[in-house]
Amino acid sequence: MIKNIFVSGLAALAVAGCTGAPVGVGTPAGSGVARSNAIIAEEFISLVFETEGGVRIPRLLKYDGPVRVSLDPALAAYRGDLQSVLAGMRQKSGIDIALADGAAQIRVLQVPAAALRRAYPTAACVVVPAVSSFAQFRQRQFPLWSRQSALTGAAVFIPDNAPPYIVRACLNEEIAQALGPVNDLYRISDTVFNDDNVFNTLTNYDHLVLRLLYSPELQTGMGQAAVRARLPALLARLNPDGAGNGRLPPADRRWQNLIETAMNITNPRPVRLAAAAQAVQRARPMQDSRLIHSLLIYGRLSLQSRPDLAAPAFEESYSLARRLLGPDNLRTALAGLHMAAVAISAGRYEDALSFANPALNTARRYKDPVMLAGLQGIRALALSRLGQNRAAQAAQLDSQQQARYAFGNNAAQIATAQAQIEGLLPANPPANP
Repeated sequence: MIKNIFVSGLAALAVAGCTGAPVGVGTPAGSGVARSNAIIAEEFISLVFETEGGVRIPRLLKYDGPVRVSLDPALAAYRGDLQSVLAGMRQKSGIDIALADGAAQIRVLQVPAAALRRAYPTAACVVVPAVSSFAQFRQRQFPLWSRQSALTGAAVFIPDNAPPYIVRACLNEEIAQALGPVNDLYRISDTVFNDDNVFNTLTNYDHLVLRLLYSPELQTGMGQAAVRARLPALLARLNPDGAGNGRLPPADRRWQNLIETAMNITNPRPVRLAAAAQAVQRARPMQDSRLIHSLLIYGRLSLQSRPDLAAPAFEESYSLARRLLGPDNLRTALAGLHMAAVAISAGRYEDALSFANPALNTARRYKDPVMLAGLQGIRALALSRLGQNRAAQAAQLDSQQQARYAFGNNAAQIATAQAQIEGLLPANPPANP
């Protein structure tokens, strides 16, 4: 499930007045996951044998045979996006999955936003097992994931007011979850199966999880112990980059509740800020992506009232991301975006570019239009203050194109994005010293 909650710096940064062509969607080239296969095995067990709410799924669930996906005519503008997602699954996950105009196991449907919100108040989109229509869902005519004996069908519900970047994110995550990995785990840094919503296209990790699940060695109905016994050999063959040991990050439900309180825009700001501060402290012993994310959320929420606290939070997040995840990780780029904004606020325009440029390269590799729009907006401002007007105009144009691709023509959504920019950057940046 993709949760409709505030994501620091991602769903917030875009610019108004947008025109131009899209950039497309995808994931960086490459294969393999350079993390311990032993840890990946435990994560796999959690992804396929538990629901997001912590309910145990007693048996392995997958589709037996080809999988076909249909698309609501109301979402016809996203047909190419869906075909790209499914092509990636065929090539990288080894699944026989394709778009079909007729009968299909997985149906992608546009539904009334208000009705979906009543059922799932914080969800941007959801996948529901064993239904083929929204009417069935509203009548509660479907089994829980934990009570299914096999996967026979599912529906992905996308609200009719979702901006384009959310629709594309839903096509990635919800179709992947409809194939079997129904859980979301905050402790996994490089996946769409994570409610912090940093990654919105399927990663190499996600394709590895799907390839594992659809390996012939794992059959529908197998129990957890039997699956666990087969994973070491499977992972050794499918992910040779995963040799070595590592530490399995512990789950922390209390931290999860705190960070979701902090990210939920319907909560009062003091409540969110207090929850973010507690989330930072609770995440410190973890020293993983949860601390990186907590620091960004805390920095965003404290920026207007206590910029003296926000800047150190951004700096710590960026330093930690570079050390733990490397300079080319999308989380590092997100933290770098915030560092660039801090530099802009201080009139350090060369420094702003030194943070924004590598982050821009990473955002391009991940084809993330929202992050690209924000970064290019920051670069345009820095370049103009440095007197590089031609480069500034090019950056501004690209920012507008990316934002148009992310938000479409919805003036209200673009205005909201613009308001978020204004909350991150100073209204009147100082002149270059």
